Amino acid sequence: MQPPFSRIQDTKIAILIPCLNEEKTITKVVSDFKNELPNAKIYVFDNMSTDQTANLASQAGAEVIFETRRGKGAVVQTMFQKIEADVYIIVDGDDTYPAPQVHMLIEPILNGTADMTIGSRTMKESKSEFRFLNWLGNKWFQGIINIAFGTHLTDILSGYRAMNRKLIKSLPLFENGFEIEAELTIKALERRFSLQEIPVNLRSRPFGSYSKIKMLQDGIKILGTIFALFRDYKPLTFFGFLGLCSFGTGFIFGISVLFDVKTAYQVPSIFSGLLSFGFIFTGLLFIAIGLILHTINRRFREMEYFQRLLIDTSNN
Repeated sequence: MQPPFSRIQDTKIAILIPCLNEEKTITKVVSDFKNELPNAKIYVFDNMSTDQTANLASQAGAEVIFETRRGKGAVVQTMFQKIEADVYIIVDGDDTYPAPQVHMLIEPILNGTADMTIGSRTMKESKSEFRFLNWLGNKWFQGIINIAFGTHLTDILSGYRAMNRKLIKSLPLFENGFEIEAELTIKALERRFSLQEIPVNLRSRPFGSYSKIKMLQDGIKILGTIFALFRDYKPLTFFGFLGLCSFGTGFIFGISVLFDVKTAYQVPSIFSGLLSFGFIFTGLLFIAIGLILHTINRRFREMEYFQRLLIDTSNN
């Protein structure tokens, strides 16, 4: 369903396409989105491609901007810093996401019912052509984030999204690689922005086009990013869990020493007692760290909230 044409005409829409060696598909991607949103400005951010991606994108009608820092995350950071718009659409340049579904993505943004819409490739309404390892990895990361942050998302690594200006200008992004989608999703959630998933279809890459994702290397980076953000944004839960595990281990060692009276003064039992004390002390220390960081985190959130209010007031 397409939003009313007048509403789209009055809205400054930017379509952002990160690219690295996508000469096989970039012309079609630019043309397809140009047909769907003729009044939108299309930007292709070329991450130092060695093929004809930049030239073909320019010929198709896109404005080409070069990013010399390697990595999708670095490209996305530059996109959000340089481009001014009311609605931002980010889509991969590999022609795996259908352009006609962009209308479903921007509808909640234009209506004000969502700050970010995520094109979910795994909802039951979606008809996606996933490689098994990609599907498995996506499900795994999705499960970790849902448990850690108490969400019910179905696709946290989607490269097809729409966002409003307020969200774009409020998120500090630092990841340089494919972990950028996880960072973008988690930081939007933690800042209480409204997220909505829209079912989209994922199709296979055309013949001759290849993925830039390194499964093991990028998978480890994504996992590391999720745990780092969990530590930073949920410090009481993170350090509290570590503290309880350490405290419980120390308690078990201590109980074994107390109930084994016959060997209480032997070297192994003394060692177990010291080990018990060490684990219990470490556990209490972890819990104390979690409480302190939780308090600091709350204060920073309050400062960020008032800063956002000031920005909104000045813009109005």
